[in-house]
Amino acid sequence: MPDQTGAAEVETVAVPTGPVPPATPPPVQALPAAPPPAEAVSGRAPVLPPGQFHPVEVRGLQKSFGLVEVLGGVDLDIQAGEVVVILGPSGSGKSTLLRCLNMLERPTGGSVRVLGTEVTGRRPDLVGLRRRVGMVFQQFNLFPHRTVLQNVMEGPLTVLKMDRDAARDRALALLTRVGVAEKADVKPRRLSGGQQQRVAIARALALEPEIMLFDEPTSALDPELRSEVLDVMRSLADDGMTMAVVTHEMDFARRVAHRAVFLDGGRIVEQGDPRTMLAHPESARLQRFLNLVYWHGEPAPLPAEETPGAS
Repeated sequence: MPDQTGAAEVETVAVPTGPVPPATPPPVQALPAAPPPAEAVSGRAPVLPPGQFHPVEVRGLQKSFGLVEVLGGVDLDIQAGEVVVILGPSGSGKSTLLRCLNMLERPTGGSVRVLGTEVTGRRPDLVGLRRRVGMVFQQFNLFPHRTVLQNVMEGPLTVLKMDRDAARDRALALLTRVGVAEKADVKPRRLSGGQQQRVAIARALALEPEIMLFDEPTSALDPELRSEVLDVMRSLADDGMTMAVVTHEMDFARRVAHRAVFLDGGRIVEQGDPRTMLAHPESARLQRFLNLVYWHGEPAPLPAEETPGAS
C-alpha cells in the first residue's frame, strides 16, 4: 500500500563493486583534407616561324635546394617588348625563376634560352649573357666607396672596354634619364633609397641590355620613393624594353604590364591580362593571395572596363 505520509520514495541504485572500467575515448575526428595544389598552366607564347625566337624561352624549368623543390617545371616565354610581372606569395619561386634567367642560379632541370642562345649548357657565356640581360635587385648593391658617376661608368669601362670619356658621357646621359644627374659626384650613402635604386637602374642600362630583370626593386622603399623608381621603369616599358618584373606593385602591374604570371609552389597557377586577372581571378589560390594583398593596404582594382587607360 502506498505511503500516505507524502514522503517521496527514494529509489535505491546498486553501486558496482570491483575495479572501474576505463572510460571509452571519444571517436577521433578526421581533419579536413588540405586543398589539392592548383593545376599548373603554361606560360608559353604563340609559336614563331622557324628561325625566329622569343627573347626568353623557358621549358620545364626545375630548381631544387637540397630536398626542397622551388621550381617544379615552369614553361614561360617573354615576347619582344613585353612587360611580364611575376606575382606570388613568399617562397613561391618568383625570385629563383628570375635568377635562373641570367644564371645567377643554375637550374636543376629544364632549359632556358635567352635571345636565341641556350644558357643552361655546361659552359654558358655568362659575361655575354649578363651584358645582354640587365638585372636590378631589391638591395641597391652600389659600390659605397665610389661616386654615383663611377658606379655607372664601371660596366662600360670593364666589360665593354670603352674609353673613359665615352663611358663618362654614357653614364651622365643615363643619370639624367633617371633623374639623378645632380648627384653624380656624391657617394651612395648620401642618397635616398629611391635615388640609389635609380642609380642601380642606370648602372644596369649602361651595358645597353636587351632584356631587363627587376627583382622586387621597390620593396625596401616607402610609397613616395617607390613612385620615383616605378616612373623610371614605366619609361623603359614605354620605350619597348623587354622586362620581367617580380613585384607586389599591383597598380604597376595593371597600368604597365602586358601580362601577369602568378606562381605558387613553384608552378604557374594563372596568367593573363593583368587588368582582367587581378580584378576577376579564376583560381581560388590567386583570389586568396589578392585578398591578403588588398587587406594590407593595396587598393582593390577597378573592373577592367573602368580601369584608367583601359582600352
